[in-house]
Amino acid sequence: MDTFLAFGAGLSFLLAISEFIQKNKVFKSQSSDPSPKAKFAFYKPIGFFFLSLSIVQFHLYLELSGQLKENLWFAEIHIPFLFFTGPLAYLYFRRLGGLPAKALNIVHFVPGLISFLALLPFILSDPNSKLEYVNVFPPRNLYFQLLFGLLALGTISNLVYPLLLIGIIRKWKTFLKKEEARVFSPFLILFYSSIFVIFLFVVAQIFFMPLFSVASAALTLIVCAVFLSASVSSELIVSFGKTAKEAGYNETRLQSLDVNAVVQKMGELMRDKKLYLDEELTLSILSEELKIKTHQLSEILNDKMKIGFREYIAGFRLEEASKMLREEPQRSVLSVIYAAGFRSKSAFHKLFQEKYGCSPGEYRSSFSKKS
Repeated sequence: MDTFLAFGAGLSFLLAISEFIQKNKVFKSQSSDPSPKAKFAFYKPIGFFFLSLSIVQFHLYLELSGQLKENLWFAEIHIPFLFFTGPLAYLYFRRLGGLPAKALNIVHFVPGLISFLALLPFILSDPNSKLEYVNVFPPRNLYFQLLFGLLALGTISNLVYPLLLIGIIRKWKTFLKKEEARVFSPFLILFYSSIFVIFLFVVAQIFFMPLFSVASAALTLIVCAVFLSASVSSELIVSFGKTAKEAGYNETRLQSLDVNAVVQKMGELMRDKKLYLDEELTLSILSEELKIKTHQLSEILNDKMKIGFREYIAGFRLEEASKMLREEPQRSVLSVIYAAGFRSKSAFHKLFQEKYGCSPGEYRSSFSKKS
């Protein structure tokens, strides 16, 4: 188990180095600004995420293998990096989706910086004090209690960011077709797995320490899964970025509209004016009635209501046809078809059969028998 944890820490470190080297090559080929600030902005955040993760994992290895007492210089140095891993991952995936994250650059990293300042006295303290902190649990010293509280808080804070990312991805999925949204599935699995592992760490730290080794091993498995996924399918991240940007673009185009008001108005036009009875009704005609652009109406139907224009209109026409069949027994089926707004007899029969499970004649007969 100890060897496996050490392997995980090393793998995370190698992923960080690989990311820095790759970014450095791209930066030199694409950027005209050689300043350190520009380089830092270009490299972050995924390289620093793996670096922070490797430090956390290496501390877990030292702690669980019993070697932390021999390497007290490394004791609790992972606490600030616990606060950094969540924001770095969150920032990375937001940027993949083309979302602005300026506020995140400072605000979300403040807890990590504060924890580093709070940790400085411990880092500069003598080995005996550090040994006391490592050996005595729960800590009796007030300052040591503060450090333990920061450790627990840093772990819990990492639950927030996968949840935020899951919320964003679920929102993105509403602006895409099912086939396009499938690219998000591996990432949703990753985020749900991360939440489970973090939950194990929280339970282990507060209630049941034997779970600590299980949680550490699970974290290493996640890192291995990330590495293997990137190796097997190098296009996965690229596809994620493209699809996320497309979803974000679709969302932006609808932000200026009160979508709920448009949907309500559209329903009123169908019920009151019965626009669906017009055989010549098209998407552009309906959008003119709603005083919005055609592409906006198409996005509302496809992305928000999850239905195409033809399906939407056909639903109202089928309800109208079924009403006529029930209430006007003297009217022929052919007359009902055209009166309900259908152009094609065969198309009507197919849609009617799919919705009601019988032919129009059988549907009418069933109501005649009941009467």
